[in-house]
Amino acid sequence: MIEDALEEELLHEFKGGTLTINPETKLNNDKLIKPDSPDNGDDNESTKANKNDNRWGANFISPLTAIPNKISASLWNKNSSSTTASRENTIQPAICITENPNNYFTFRESVLARALTECKEQFLDEEADGPLLEAFLLTQISHWNSDKERLLLLTPQTLVVAKYDFIALRRLGYKKLPLEFIEEIVYGELVYPNGSLIPNRNTKGVRLVWNKNKPYNFSSYWNPFNDDIPFCTFTYHPLFFHKDCVDEKLKNLYCLEAFVEKLSKAVADLPRNNEISKEPCVMEEKDIVLQTYVGIGSIIHNRNALGFFKVRGKFSF
Repeated sequence: MIEDALEEELLHEFKGGTLTINPETKLNNDKLIKPDSPDNGDDNESTKANKNDNRWGANFISPLTAIPNKISASLWNKNSSSTTASRENTIQPAICITENPNNYFTFRESVLARALTECKEQFLDEEADGPLLEAFLLTQISHWNSDKERLLLLTPQTLVVAKYDFIALRRLGYKKLPLEFIEEIVYGELVYPNGSLIPNRNTKGVRLVWNKNKPYNFSSYWNPFNDDIPFCTFTYHPLFFHKDCVDEKLKNLYCLEAFVEKLSKAVADLPRNNEISKEPCVMEEKDIVLQTYVGIGSIIHNRNALGFFKVRGKFSF
């Protein structure tokens, strides 16, 4: 009887007992047992993102080797189904140009000054266009994604885009764009659509648009030699990023922001006509989509700077 009573008391006491586990030990054990926890997953994702950023940054330096990487990324990336332009890169604060700046004929003394004088005398009519406000030397991006060196002359009424041979020192052609025809000025990052194999430019540009409500023939758009596209796109001249380009006056000629500022002011100062149908020019900041998906020819063209007048070994063209 005594033993039975003791056993009943022991059982009763055991039923009332509790078992406690240290929560810190549990968390540590969970981290050891489950290395793929959500926290670690975030770290892995951020690490992968950094690797991707570094990869796309390297593509700017070697675009030809970047094409296979972009092909595999397009095939395996399931999150790129959106048709809007992707922003995989951030704008680089500076692009280092290490080659000899004198390889560009425009960097040589008095060459650019002579070109400006000739183009001003031949292409501008001060009575109709007004006096020259500012001149710039920028890179024009064609609708086929080819970079070309162009001289820009800005007056109160007109923007002149001139093609000049800085080697032979002769004028090759020009195009006049009345400022009142410009319907939209877009300033922003130059991007390519999703699915494009072209390496990102990592820089900004400006696009001037006219006749935007008038449809144009797509056959003319697919003609690389057609010059009747109702928009034009510009970006910095490569010498803007060269370490030896320290003269402020010369650097201003290559500067995209200076061009946008002067152009915007000239458009805003245009005299307003009483035409009801005429809408004012729209100025906005957004991505500028370059509609190019493959463009092997433009990659080779831009990689070798064939749109600029340079010294190339024993030859100059």
